[in-house]
Parts: sequence; C-alpha cells; structure tokens
Amino acid sequence: MTTKKSSPGLFRETGKPLTPFEKTAAAAKDIIDTETQKRADRTAALRAARMERDAEAEQAGEPAEPSKDRR
Repeated sequence: MTTKKSSPGLFRETGKPLTPFEKTAAAAKDIIDTETQKRADRTAALRAARMERDAEAEQAGEPAEPSKDRR
C-alpha cells in the first residue's frame, strides 16, 4: 500500500493566534530569563574572584577575612 501525502497548502496546521496577553507574557519571560542568566554569570564571576582572593591571601600567610554570608 502506498500512503497519500496531503497537500501542504490545503489543510496546513497553523499555530493558534496569540492574544496580546500571550505576546506580552512571552516577551516578559524572555526578559526575565535573560536577566536571570546575566545575574548567574555575574555571581559566578564574583565567586571566582573571591575564591582567588582568598587563595592568594592564604599563600601570603595572611588570614583570609571570612566572607560575610547574608543568610
């Protein structure tokens, strides 16, 4: 048996039209995701710099200042 291929233009499945709320929600989600990623990158960079500073202080024989954990 052979299968028939449907005509691509006749009964195409189109996406549901987006409402203004859905467009706004999608844009907000993109912005929030971008900001979250930037914050995570900055946090990682600061953490690495702090670890490097503490390691250098230990090698120099100076007592490292304890990090102030805000939690």
